[in-house]
Amino acid sequence: RRICHVMLQHLAVYITLKRMKANSAVSSDFAIAARGYCQWCESSASERSDSLAAYWLSRLYSQALLLPKVEPENEDGLPELPAAALMAATTNLAAFAGRYYREVFDPDPLLDDEPCMGDIGDDLLDTYKDVRAGLVLYERGETNEALWHWSFLHRIHWGRHAVGALYALHCLAISQGSENAL
Repeated sequence: RRICHVMLQHLAVYITLKRMKANSAVSSDFAIAARGYCQWCESSASERSDSLAAYWLSRLYSQALLLPKVEPENEDGLPELPAAALMAATTNLAAFAGRYYREVFDPDPLLDDEPCMGDIGDDLLDTYKDVRAGLVLYERGETNEALWHWSFLHRIHWGRHAVGALYALHCLAISQGSENAL
């Protein structure tokens, strides 16, 4: 009986370590995508094309689906973004501002929601702010906090902006008859 109990304890530790290793790989993969998106937003040398915007949004969104479920360790909220980085991203993403599209906030067919206007530039910037704030936490070594913020804000905020912009970019490329449609 004692041997069984010890074996179960070892198995529990093994499973926990395995999950931690898997979570570490997923968090690292998301951080790489987040860093890439933020560098694209912040760098004045980056190409500002619809296809690159769609690439980064789809990469972030797909990686976010794999984020582990974690609980926050504190209630400090999101950190301040580096002012120079935020200013650079705001300036660089201005090329997308004013590109409006119609959307329905809640697509439930039983609701009677009126369409509203989305803005690709606003979507890209809001996504940047949420993802960059998590990246600040991640780079400070607060991995669990970063994961929680990325995952939570993906569900309630930046995920909606990302899919809204991605849908708009796709539809606009098709409606404009672009030969290089996304």
